[in-house]
Amino acid sequence: MLRERFHYILDWLNYLLRYRFTAISDTMIVWEAAENSKMNDKIRTLYDQLVKDDAYRSFYFVWAMDNPEDYFSLMKNHHTMLVRKNTSDYYRTYAQARFWIHDCDLEKFIRPGKNQIDIRYRGDSQEDREIFDYLSAREHTPSLLEKFVRYSKKMLNRAHLILLIIKYNILGFFRTHGLFHNNNSLRLAKLKNCHQGKRCFLIGNGPSLTGADLDLLQDEYTFGTNMVYKIFDQTEWRPSYHCISDSIYASKLGQELSKKVKAPLFTTERTYRRMRNKPFDTTYVHTLQSERYKVRGNIQAYCMVKATVLSLAAEMAFHMGFKEIYLLGVDCTNPHAKGGHFTDNYTTKEVAETDIHRIKTRMKASTLTTDQIGAHIIDRSMEVYHLLDEYATKHGIHIYNATRGGNLEIFPRVKLEEVLGIEEEEK
Repeated sequence: MLRERFHYILDWLNYLLRYRFTAISDTMIVWEAAENSKMNDKIRTLYDQLVKDDAYRSFYFVWAMDNPEDYFSLMKNHHTMLVRKNTSDYYRTYAQARFWIHDCDLEKFIRPGKNQIDIRYRGDSQEDREIFDYLSAREHTPSLLEKFVRYSKKMLNRAHLILLIIKYNILGFFRTHGLFHNNNSLRLAKLKNCHQGKRCFLIGNGPSLTGADLDLLQDEYTFGTNMVYKIFDQTEWRPSYHCISDSIYASKLGQELSKKVKAPLFTTERTYRRMRNKPFDTTYVHTLQSERYKVRGNIQAYCMVKATVLSLAAEMAFHMGFKEIYLLGVDCTNPHAKGGHFTDNYTTKEVAETDIHRIKTRMKASTLTTDQIGAHIIDRSMEVYHLLDEYATKHGIHIYNATRGGNLEIFPRVKLEEVLGIEEEEK
C-alpha cells in the first residue's frame, strides 16, 4: 500500500512537471481506450475517420496503451504515434495535447487545463458532430506561462546551437589534422580532393529531367538526389553518388531508398539517425538547422543545409575537389504544384502533406495556397544558390546550369550537348 502510494505521488509529480512546462499543441490529439474494450470499435472508428480526412493531415495522433508493441501497425498511418501508459512520454502527451479523446477513466491527477478539451467518448453520432466542431475551431490563445515556456525553449535551442558550433569546429580542426577520427569521419577524410580538378553533374528532380539526357551522362561523375531513382526505368544511367538531406524522405521512404540506391550515399547526421534501412555505403555530415545559411567550406566540421538537397550535393562536390559543376534538372519550380517533378508519382501524398505542414509551421500560417508554398520554397532555394555561387567564385570553382528551361538564372546557362561535345542531331 505504501509502495503504491509512493508511485502514485511520483506519477503525479511527473505529470505536474510536464503540465507546467509544456506548451499546448492545437494539432495534437491523445487517444486512450479501456483495457477491456476493443480498440477497433467506436473510438477506433472515429480515429479512422480523422486519419482519412485531409482536413486533419496536419494533426498528430497519439495512442496511449498498456502494450503499444501490439499495435505497431497503427504507425503506418499519417502522424500516428504510440506511447506506453504511465511513462514520461504518456504524461508529456497529455500535457501537450489540446484534445483528449478516451472511453476510460484517467488518473485523478490528470486534469485538463483551461485550453484543453477533455472528451469522454460514448460513440453516438451527436457526439461525433460536436467533436468535429471542437476540432475545426482548434486555435487557442496561449497563456503567459505557455509564452514563457516557448520563449525559454527558443533560448535553449539557440544556446544548444552555439554549443554545437563550438563542438563541431573543434572536432573539424582535429580531424583535418588526422586526429579523433571515427569510421564516418575517416570516410569523409578519404573523399577530400579525391576528384581534384574534374567536373561533375548535380542532378535535380525537376520536370525538365529526362531519361534521354541522363543516358548521356553514363561516363560522367554525377550526384543523384532524393527520389531520382524513380526515373531509373527510363534510363541506363546510375549516379556515381547519391545525396539525401530531408529527414521526412528518409523516415518515410528509407526502405525504398535502400533497395533502389546502390551508389555511395551522402546524408546529414540527423537524417542518418532516422533511417531505419540504411544503404551499405552511407556517409553523414554534421549539420546545423538554421535559416542563416552559409557555405562553411569544411565539411569535416559541419555544413549548413537549407531549402534544397542541392546545397549538400554542392558542398560534397566542393569537398571532393570538383572544379566544374553542372546542374541538370534544377528547374526551381514549385515542387507541390502539378508537374513539379519529372513524374507525377515522385512522392507520396503523405510525404507531401508532411512537408506542407512543416512549411506552414515555419511560416506560422495555418492556411497557405499551393502558389504561396511554392514561392516560399523557391525564394529560400534562390538564396542558397546565390551563396553557393559566391563561394564558388571566390574559390575558383565554376558552376553552370545545363537545365532545359526552369527559373534558375543565377549560374551561366550552357547546353548539355555542347558541354559533352555532342551534336544535337546525334542525340
